Amino acid sequence: WYTHNGPEPIPVSSGPRIRLLGPVLAIEAVTAEDGGVYKCSAANAGGEASADLRLTVSTPIHVEITPNVLSVHMGGTAEFRCLVTANGMSAGPQHITWFKDGRQLPSSGRVGDTLQVTGVTREDKGMYQCVVRRQEGDSFQASAELQLGDAPPSLVYSFIEQTLQPGPAVSLKCSAQGNPTPQIAWTLDGFPLPTNGR
Repeated sequence: WYTHNGPEPIPVSSGPRIRLLGPVLAIEAVTAEDGGVYKCSAANAGGEASADLRLTVSTPIHVEITPNVLSVHMGGTAEFRCLVTANGMSAGPQHITWFKDGRQLPSSGRVGDTLQVTGVTREDKGMYQCVVRRQEGDSFQASAELQLGDAPPSLVYSFIEQTLQPGPAVSLKCSAQGNPTPQIAWTLDGFPLPTNGR
């Protein structure tokens, strides 16, 4: 057995983690340094045959989203960053996909490892996931929560002034948005509406 990572193959020597068991090369507690090209060579009086194989050691990666919980007022901007590390150091560019509540998000609003949500609405609150997939096929993920901060009420619809003859029914509509959800109260000339059957 040889390692073939330079100009010339270097014979593999037995050691604390490496054992040569006849035709088998056994490496215990594999590390990233063990990765590379190995060459198996067989020879006899009739000649020689060899084969190369590449050992790739995948380092486990850690994924986290910062911030983990973000509170943003309605209409504001939320920004999440997906941090990918291996052995405590940046793992470099990765294939990152963002999800919200389990559904994949379109690519708009993403710059590299950062997701930006502008003009935050009530529909934007929830759980966001960053999923990292590697060429080896394994995937890692992290999640963070977007909460809505307090937002004062604002009227999104109010009725128009009407002039009516006595008799017919009239329906007036008023709706508001805010966080928490605003409670609507009606008054007539500044006084609470009388409670009667009409």
